Amino acid sequence: MAERESALVRHFPRVLARSAAGAVNLTVAGAGALSAAALHSWPVLALGGVAYAALVAWDLATPGFWRETLSGNSKEEVSARLPDADSLRDARVRDAVRAIAAARAQLERTLKEAPESVRSHLELVLSSLHELEGRAARLAVRGEELARFLGQVDPGAVREQLRLAAQQAAGTRDAEARAQYESARAAREEQLSALVDIDAARERVLANLSRIAATYQGLPAKVMRLHALDAQATESMYGDLNEELGRMNGELGAFEETLKSFHEVRVGT
Repeated sequence: MAERESALVRHFPRVLARSAAGAVNLTVAGAGALSAAALHSWPVLALGGVAYAALVAWDLATPGFWRETLSGNSKEEVSARLPDADSLRDARVRDAVRAIAAARAQLERTLKEAPESVRSHLELVLSSLHELEGRAARLAVRGEELARFLGQVDPGAVREQLRLAAQQAAGTRDAEARAQYESARAAREEQLSALVDIDAARERVLANLSRIAATYQGLPAKVMRLHALDAQATESMYGDLNEELGRMNGELGAFEETLKSFHEVRVGT
């Protein structure tokens, strides 16, 4: 029970923010404020505030509103669904997306066979999965971008140009020419370092996609175990699963932040 309450507390700000910014709720609040201004009436303003607070409280007390908010039905989250694997050009990204999609389908079939008691306990877990899928979608797109860029640049050619610039700098007697060759060499070194960083970032993207796929693939068995235990399954077992996914989402969120520096790669060739 403590774990479930902890999960509810963790998601509360997100649900509250959606309700507070809801179109209907804000319309009621705005209408109350306008009426109060027109009538110069504090009681009317207070009444509008009470109505707004009541609407927010109703949302927070409605399980369906929680499910809709946590299930990822916003435009931003819908756009973050897994891309079509056949549209991906990088083979490793494509294989990872296919593995995640297949595991998700298996999980959906397993959930359909699970009793309502199990599905109801897994609501918060499923909300974390929607978030996880959104992260997988963004990672897949980023992996494609990085792979596409790396496919257009030859690190071997950059190394050769670096070697040539160093050789030219050492072979000239003119100080100004040497300075320019050294500048060219420094630029090539920076370019090569950037390419190494980009390649490492791509590898980390692929590793995280593999981790997400493995997590999805392991979930049907965990759900089936809860199904088998049913009444014997404890709140801590559901809580552990939710905490695991929450921790994973947090780690992936931090990794996504580090990828922002590669959002627009502009390395000269």
